[in-house]
Amino acid sequence: MAVLEREILDKVGKYNLSTLEIISYRQDKEESLPKTMDIRGIALTMSITEDIFSNCLNGSVMVYDTQDVRSLLPLTGLERLSFSFNTPGLPGYDMTESNGVPFHIYKVDTIRKDTSNDIGQFYKIYFCSPEMYYNHISSVSRAYAGPVENSVKDIFRNSKYLNSKKRIFVEDTATNAKYVIPSMKPFNAINFLSNQCVSGKYNNAGYLFYENSGGFHFRSLESMLAMGGAVARPTVWNFQSQIVQTQDSKKPEVKDIQKRMQTVIKYEFGRQVDALENIKNGLYANRLVVHDAFNKTIKTHDFNYKDNFEKSFHTETTGDETDSIKTITPDTQLNDTGKGLYEYPNAKKMVVTETSKVHNDFEFVPTNQTLPKITSQNRVNRNMNMSLLVYGNTSLNCGDIINFTVPVMQPGEDVLPNPYTSGRYLIMAIKHTIAVTTQNHTMVLKCMKDSVRTPLPSEEDALITGKDDINEVNIYNEDIANL
Repeated sequence: MAVLEREILDKVGKYNLSTLEIISYRQDKEESLPKTMDIRGIALTMSITEDIFSNCLNGSVMVYDTQDVRSLLPLTGLERLSFSFNTPGLPGYDMTESNGVPFHIYKVDTIRKDTSNDIGQFYKIYFCSPEMYYNHISSVSRAYAGPVENSVKDIFRNSKYLNSKKRIFVEDTATNAKYVIPSMKPFNAINFLSNQCVSGKYNNAGYLFYENSGGFHFRSLESMLAMGGAVARPTVWNFQSQIVQTQDSKKPEVKDIQKRMQTVIKYEFGRQVDALENIKNGLYANRLVVHDAFNKTIKTHDFNYKDNFEKSFHTETTGDETDSIKTITPDTQLNDTGKGLYEYPNAKKMVVTETSKVHNDFEFVPTNQTLPKITSQNRVNRNMNMSLLVYGNTSLNCGDIINFTVPVMQPGEDVLPNPYTSGRYLIMAIKHTIAVTTQNHTMVLKCMKDSVRTPLPSEEDALITGKDDINEVNIYNEDIANL
């Protein structure tokens, strides 16, 4: 967990916005550098978002312009945004010209005149990572062979494709293949390859490719929950719902800022569960039918989430010997058949055609090792979701693990933690919001958990009980009887 320096950070919501300037595509003849304009003085609000399900950083700046910057520079979609921002004493975002990675401005809209005067106008400037520009102006049409991560790194670095100069964090795959990328956008090509991968260390299938303040990441979801293939990843921050009034023991007159930053301003649970959608989309169980055109075979593979659960790391995995984490759905019979939700693979049926042993040792991992897991995982990510509104903290990134203690919502003086919703969460997305006028920085964290530490009660009896009514009624005879 990051340690805050109280001499630097003396109140919650404080931030440094050391650079916020537009770099024009224009360059005056007498100048050696392009024209720039510092817009910190006209910025009202600013936001930036990172998301493990989004390939690039993106954001926007709302400005109040009394000098008509749009005509002075002008703004055409070829400008860049040099940006440096952090919580005092903590690492943050450095997307400046000097660092070589400024954002690109791609849109200006919502232009609204200030009705109180004749010169002021409000509008929003949208920006994104430069890799998004390269993604739209290029395509990948070529063959690759070997470990998939090497292909991803080539697409990422190659000047013909994403042409990125940024840091990239790569998790080795166990996928050694030969394949052709058929004229795909670079991000689409990487996302395609991501769905063909299995981890070299973890039981997860499928990779994610995303950007946060530290750089780009090509990794499995499970690698965010564990380290080195064997150890649970520690939490980076603890949150609680109540304000704990504490004092700095060394400086009694100074409130403990770290404790206040661990307080959640507001939290909201999203969709906790949608059993019908989970069933329909193959979370609990699914069936894959594989047609092998080369060997002229048809094979059926059934996936059971419960059986696969214990083979993987989860949000509540801590590495403690007493770990007894469970799924977010109790192992209970659905009806008098004696089966639970995990035993109905026909709920989600998938059919694919693949040809094996065409490239000998250069083969994608068989579909039965990837698609069923990915299908289930995509639904797991949509359950037990929660949004936290918290004070700004640029040391947090999407992909980090946090701990949040949720109180039981019941009357009484004693505040007890909810045994099911409290615990470790994975940050899926962070949206930073800077209110320049009030000098305040907040964040919305979108989080998920895929397990519980306190096992949900399981029942041996069937979920659906009652008296059978198996009588059949002939409508014609029923109508005659009622005449």
